[in-house]
This record gives sequence, C-alpha cells and structure tokens, in this order.
Amino acid sequence: MRPVERVLGDIYGSSVPLDLVVELCDEYDSRWPGSGLDKKSCDYMAEKLRGYGLDDVHLEKFTIPGWIRGSSSLSVKEPRHKKIDCIALPMSNEGVVEAELIYLGAGPIEIYEKKAEIEGKIVMVNSGNPQGMTRFLHRSEKYQRSILAGAAGWIFMNHYPAYGPPTGGVSPIIPAIGVSYEDGMYLARMLERKGRVKLRMETKCRNLDVDTWNVVADLRGTAGSDEWLVYGAHYEGHDIAVGALDDATGAAVVMELARTLAKERAYLKHNIRFLLFGAEEIGLFGSRAYCKAHPESMSKIRFMMNFDAAGRAGRQGFCLHGWPSLEPLFKEVIKEIGTDLPLWSQVGPYSDHWPFLLQGVATATMGDPDEAARRAGRGFGHTKYDTVDKVDLRAMRECAGNAAVAAFKILNMDEWVTQQRSQKEIDAIVDKAGIHETVRLGVKLKEYLENRRKDLRPETLVYLDRLSGSWEEVI
Repeated sequence: MRPVERVLGDIYGSSVPLDLVVELCDEYDSRWPGSGLDKKSCDYMAEKLRGYGLDDVHLEKFTIPGWIRGSSSLSVKEPRHKKIDCIALPMSNEGVVEAELIYLGAGPIEIYEKKAEIEGKIVMVNSGNPQGMTRFLHRSEKYQRSILAGAAGWIFMNHYPAYGPPTGGVSPIIPAIGVSYEDGMYLARMLERKGRVKLRMETKCRNLDVDTWNVVADLRGTAGSDEWLVYGAHYEGHDIAVGALDDATGAAVVMELARTLAKERAYLKHNIRFLLFGAEEIGLFGSRAYCKAHPESMSKIRFMMNFDAAGRAGRQGFCLHGWPSLEPLFKEVIKEIGTDLPLWSQVGPYSDHWPFLLQGVATATMGDPDEAARRAGRGFGHTKYDTVDKVDLRAMRECAGNAAVAAFKILNMDEWVTQQRSQKEIDAIVDKAGIHETVRLGVKLKEYLENRRKDLRPETLVYLDRLSGSWEEVI
C-alpha cells in the first residue's frame, strides 16, 4: 500500500477531527482573543501536536486591539416606542446615537454616493450580496462605505430568517449592532409605511489591547531542503458562539493532517508547517502577525492552503487564488483522488491566506462554488447557532483526505512549478479581481478620520493612529 493510501485510510476511518471540534468548542468556548480560553486552547492544541510527533511545536504571542462586549440596546423613538433585540458588533466603539433610519438593502456600492441622504443617519444594510454583483461585498466594506458617506450609526441585518442577529468585526469608528432578519424587516416596513423612523442605539463595550497566540508545528522532510508547504486555519470563533464550523473545523482538519502525515514523514521530501491562527475574525491579526514575524521565510513557501470553515457541505475542491500555472498540478491531484471535484479561481481578501498572498505566495482554499451559490452567504455562520451539532464529519474527512493527496504531490516534487508574484503582479491580480477599490478603502478612511480627529473618541483615535492604509487592513 502506498503512503498516501495509508493516510487516506487513516483519515476516513478516524473520528479524531470531530473529537477535536467537540473539545475546542465544549471546553474552550469561542477561544476569543484575550479571554484566557484562547491561550488554554492553544496549549491544548500544541500538546496534541507534540503527541503526534511534530517538530518544534510552539506558541507565538502577539498583541492586538481587542474588544470586550458589554450591553447594547436599540429602540424605536418615533413614530412609536418599541424595543428591538440587538447585539454589538465586535470592535464597535462605545456610544449613543439618536437619529433617523435609512435602509440601504444589501448595500450596493453605488448607493453610498447618496451622501446627502445618508449623512447623520443610522444606516441599516442586510448581509446579502447586492443583486447582479459578481464579487462578494463584505460586511466591513459596507460599514466603511457607510462611514465615508457620513453615517452616525450602523445596523447589520441578517438576510436569513430565524438565525437571529449576525455578528462580525468592524472598526471602532461609529456604534455598530446586528439585528435579526425579522426585526430588520419590521424596521424597513415601518420606514416604508410611515416615511420616517427615529431610533436610539447604544453600545457599551471596551476597546483595549490584548495578547493572543498562534500555534506553529513543523514536519521536516527527508531532502534537507528549506522549501515549505503551509497548511493553516484560524482556531477562534466569535464571542457570541463557539464557532464550530467557523473555524474549529478548520483547526481540526489542519491538526488531522498533521497527525496522519507525521506517520508517513519518511516519504515526504520537503517540509510542511502547520499554523493555527488567532484573531482572524476581527482583522486577520494572527496571519498578519505571523507574516510580519517571519519575513525571511516567505520566499521559501511553495504554497499555502487556508482551511476556513473546512468541511462545509458540498464537494471539497480547490480554489486557486489566481494561479493558472498551478491548474495542471491540481488537475493531477483531482485525477488521483478519483472523483468529480471543482477547480476554480477567485481572489478575495477576507481570510488568513490574504497576508501570504500579499507577500507573493501561491495560496488556495477549499470548498464548492456551487454549494456557496446555493447558500448565498454564511447561513448560521457568525451567529450563536454555529454549534457542534452542525458539523459534518464526512465533509471534514473529505476535506482532509483531498488536502493530504495534494500535500504528497507538492512535498515530493523536486522542483516547484511556479514563481512567487512580484508586487506588480500582485497589483494586477487585485485589479483583475475587482477588489482594487476595496483594498484601498483604508487610505480613504484614514484621510476621512484625520479630517475629523478633534471630534473622535479615544478608541477611534487609537485605531486611527494604527491605521496605515495597507492592503492588509481590508477588514
């Protein structure tokens, strides 16, 4: 039996990934940065990786702008009085806003040009993607564009019924909250019927620096080379949930690959590094910290695979981030797997591959574009219902198995098949993907805030002084 077949047999006969998800979620809750349980979960994962026989397993500490949730409230003041359930969005600043409501639907880009209608109001947008838009319009972009149009407060409405208020990181500039589909539709109907709705929203929270950690583990190959494959995932969820799918499953799949590949290390020529990132949900801080701490290693990375919500329903194919030169290799991988899998290309900045992509590294994620289109968003992701009972062990096994086949291919190639991108090529791929305006919003936001510096809250000033306008700061 070939080594890759032994690994596949191990993966498909194992419940270890699900056991890891249960442990991470039931014992360490959301692993939220600065909670203390983030560090305990990292110690747990590191101990497991040492037990699997990985090399140089260690934690790397970094400091981030953290956030502690307090209370929040939303109420209709006119034309009638009514309290609305809500939750503050992570990284929102503390504050009170009393203003008229404007509803922008899914928030298509052109709508933010109506600054005269938006300025000074509480903006509500839903979590759906604008009709006809081919790229994903992320929550953070809608939030930033609302601020640039003069919004005084921000409401993020779930576009899925029965999933409650959504969460998701923003920036500490204006108070921001999430509301359910049902409550959002109530507000939208009242606005349409009455012509004017006045709201009062209040967020109580703390913005403060906290320490959190990445976990690093190596498996050195037999060739004695300095070339690396990187498999990584973030391990934390949002503070309102345990983050089972997003992304305890990703962390568990990375650890399962470490466990099974370590048994066959004698058959792997080059090196593989397993990374478990902290603080992805509020700004890709873990992957950004890793790339900043290891600049000398970036040029030695053959390929980086990011497992975000690994094992989500659907086929476990490969999304190459604008690397046509890698398509022949991954067609070989799919042929060896022996089943119909999607292979496609799409570039997006909203997960832990992004800092690596900006360094010129070839990156990819896994999943199924057809399933994503049917889902039309996160589903129960980023809500309190992202729980262990939703996790699909079959999908996790398939994800790990397909990634294992890819690992054997990549690690045993004497010569790598592509060169890393230059800055000019990175610029071109960002422009081609249609996200050039998105990644440059930070520059506009910094200028906007600088012009209002004397009126900003202390936490916003701290954020502004950190803001460089770099492409890493897209969230």
